[in-house]
Amino acid sequence: MAYSKRIPPIKIVLTIKEYNTLIGVLTENSNSQNDEIIKNIALLTKEKLLKYSVPRNVNENIEIDIRLYINEAVDIISQFLTFTNLRLKEIDYYQVLLKVRENIGDLTNENVSDNDIIRNE
Repeated sequence: MAYSKRIPPIKIVLTIKEYNTLIGVLTENSNSQNDEIIKNIALLTKEKLLKYSVPRNVNENIEIDIRLYINEAVDIISQFLTFTNLRLKEIDYYQVLLKVRENIGDLTNENVSDNDIIRNE
């Protein structure tokens, strides 16, 4: 059987600034975390990105192509959430969401009559 090459399904194209931010977040998480799992994931992800990212010139701009498997994309998202979680104030945005939804519901109920509702019958 011939060797088959599997290309990661997720492609992200970053500017130099975005790439530096991503690597910076991973570096910060790998240096400052007490949780060994988060620290190790940050370190492994950073090493993969530095090894496998591909810089390209496009219209005199440099772009960096990153190919990821789904689990690697999930790891990057969790690393960003961990990074921001340490730096954000403790605001309960879920309560803000509930208030906004409540206000939208109040506005919708005031402005909509029974004749305006479309029913699927």
